[in-house]
Amino acid sequence: MNFEIARAAIEKYAAERDVSGKRLLREVIPSTMGEPLLYSHFDELLKLCDSLGLPLNLTTNGTFPGNWGSDAAMELLLRSCSDIKVSYLASEQFDGWKANVEKLVRVRDKLRGNARCATVSLQVTLHKKNLQDVPEIMSWASAIGVDRIKWNKVVLLSSASQALREMYALDDAPLESLRNNLRSGAFSVSNVMHEGSLFFNNSADICAVGGKCESCPFADEVWVWPDGHEDHCPNPEKRWGEAE
Repeated sequence: MNFEIARAAIEKYAAERDVSGKRLLREVIPSTMGEPLLYSHFDELLKLCDSLGLPLNLTTNGTFPGNWGSDAAMELLLRSCSDIKVSYLASEQFDGWKANVEKLVRVRDKLRGNARCATVSLQVTLHKKNLQDVPEIMSWASAIGVDRIKWNKVVLLSSASQALREMYALDDAPLESLRNNLRSGAFSVSNVMHEGSLFFNNSADICAVGGKCESCPFADEVWVWPDGHEDHCPNPEKRWGEAE
């Protein structure tokens, strides 16, 4: 995305106020369509949001490329964000990814109490190949002091191959079991919050293909695309599936 497009969208919404004069824009979420820390204008994005008093809500794959893995850069991110979510997809990423999350939490702990500081979350995409990792993830997250885990069910487009579905798709039964265990506290720990699409009711109804529903959990969000057009529906089926 050309940075001027991003700037224009952020400044436009940052200027909007409700009837009491309160700013409507709460935070800026850098693209979830790739690793945001690789965006060539990320430094400019940080400075713009800081000048407007807007926090970022960052989702990263946990690689912290370039200088972003240093203590100083992690501190900058933690001061600039409301939340930093580190995504988890497969056990193959666990060792190096784990060390980066642990470092981020250590830097967060040093900042807390002395400065505005983001929470640190995990964003786990649940699928057939990583469901067995859940107990280990929860135990480790609790031990190091992660604030929250977002449990999101894998989304497969209508155009996905049968082989891909067989490899990753989860039946309702194991998801319902996990949801019930997390709600009851059987798998939970008191110092970690549990959220995410796993807890949506009838998510297929909530996110109708190609449309915007009355109960849409994303109704207050605006998605700005690289060419500058805006969208209020994040459903990937609308853009890449077989829907009309």
